[in-house]
Amino acid sequence: MKKDQRHLTTRLQQRLWPAGAAMALALLALTGCGGGPSQTSGGSAGDQVLRVAQTAEPTTLDPAKVPDGPTIELLMQVFEGLVQWTPENKLAPALAEKWDVSADGKTYTFHLRKDAKFHNGRAVTADDFVYSLTRSLDPKTKSTVSMVYLDDIVGARAVSDGSATTVKGLSAPDDHTLRITIDAPKAYFLSKLTYPTGYVVCKEAVESTGGEVQETSMIGTGPFKLGEYRRADRVVLEAYPDYWGGAPKLARMERRILLDPGTRHDTFRAGGLEMTTIGMAFYRADKQDPELATRIKVFKRPATFYLALNQKAFEPFRDRRVRQAFAHAVDKREIVDSVWEGVPPVAQGILPEGIPGFDPQFKGLQFDPQRARQLLAEAGYPNGTGFPTLTLSFRASEDDIRNTATAVQADLQKNLGIKVNLDEVEWTTFLARRNKGEMPFYFLRWMADYLDPQNFLSTMLYSKAPENTIGYANPEFDRLCDQADRMQNAAQRLALYRKAEALAVNDAPWVPIFYQTDVELWSPRLQGVDTMLMGHLPHKRTHLAP
Repeated sequence: MKKDQRHLTTRLQQRLWPAGAAMALALLALTGCGGGPSQTSGGSAGDQVLRVAQTAEPTTLDPAKVPDGPTIELLMQVFEGLVQWTPENKLAPALAEKWDVSADGKTYTFHLRKDAKFHNGRAVTADDFVYSLTRSLDPKTKSTVSMVYLDDIVGARAVSDGSATTVKGLSAPDDHTLRITIDAPKAYFLSKLTYPTGYVVCKEAVESTGGEVQETSMIGTGPFKLGEYRRADRVVLEAYPDYWGGAPKLARMERRILLDPGTRHDTFRAGGLEMTTIGMAFYRADKQDPELATRIKVFKRPATFYLALNQKAFEPFRDRRVRQAFAHAVDKREIVDSVWEGVPPVAQGILPEGIPGFDPQFKGLQFDPQRARQLLAEAGYPNGTGFPTLTLSFRASEDDIRNTATAVQADLQKNLGIKVNLDEVEWTTFLARRNKGEMPFYFLRWMADYLDPQNFLSTMLYSKAPENTIGYANPEFDRLCDQADRMQNAAQRLALYRKAEALAVNDAPWVPIFYQTDVELWSPRLQGVDTMLMGHLPHKRTHLAP
């Protein structure tokens, strides 16, 4: 697609639904797939059944293994950890009522609440946390994320690499006391425990299904429990009446697995959803609709959408000049304006707004086609001559993502003379290929797991970090991150991270494109949703007005 064609209507706008299809969709919204109204209806004023769109098939039911945001949003309704986020973006007690930190900043003593129960009715103990955290690290669990979030715990690596079966830094002096010792004082450690690898699972349930968390062993302590999972259709969660924080106001939550943005939007319009994200084509039209315009909600998120330039899988990307050429050749502002309706901010750096250390004055590598061509020529590919054909991979079933990839493809062809093929990949397969470092060039986002620059810089681009599957390595970047990770002085930490970010932006292992902004449609009945910067919190207080 030529750049001047980006403003044309997308596939979603071009698709016209016949009246019969719309009527069938409305009927589906009321009756569900293969079930009667008693199973799926949330239509009457007194019903407390929240129907939301699950935008991807869950990648797993196991909190120890979950790698993606859509699945985390599901699992956090069912499972919990020691600490949780508040709508004010602060850490607060969850299954730990309180905690103490040793004078050297390395030992955390958590005092567990005594009224927390698993969904099978058994009380939660400190041994359950020792089991759960150890299981996350156990190589038999095959978690690709456990060492990202639990690696600070003393002895975690020994369990992860199979040389030990117990984590030295975990202990349970009694049923309601848990001690965790980390290898050095780290300002972000508590925040890492909010990630699902820190959730507690029910040992006897998990062991009853061979050590795997399956539908029958998906037993947590959260406000909802699993009622039913129909693949490619829906996940039904039932309120847990004995929840320690009080029974949820909702009776049930139906998370309908709707991969296509058009289907999500049409299902909402037909009354089949109370909440859904929407794509930019629909946002453009809905702003002009007197009824739908009042239902639009816009949320800034601490997430960066970026192009990953994989030095392990594509030899030309080992030359920094090539990577810089790509950064200078992509017109981010045009992409944001023409594909994303000007909604998200253009990304100058890696750290998005909302993350400490974000600098609104920072300017990264700017759109400069002439400089891009010069750098590519210096690297031995004048006007793209001799440059190998490259494939850009991206998540399937998302029109805005597809349109972004098409725009990048056009920019690289026009400004560098490079041919790029597009590769639309199903979400679970995409994540698996990314984790293996197989894709040479891809478009993805990184959303904050916790509000600290370490979660972007050290987590994603440190040379030995598990999430760094693209081969980026800069000793000075590593040195700055090592120093900042262990520093307690907030101002000094952030200054070091800013230096590290500037280095990485100039090295261009990523080309940051824009910072995420979510656009959603909400039913006017939807009330009491707790939201923080990173997203909606578990639906403990959510309810539907008459």
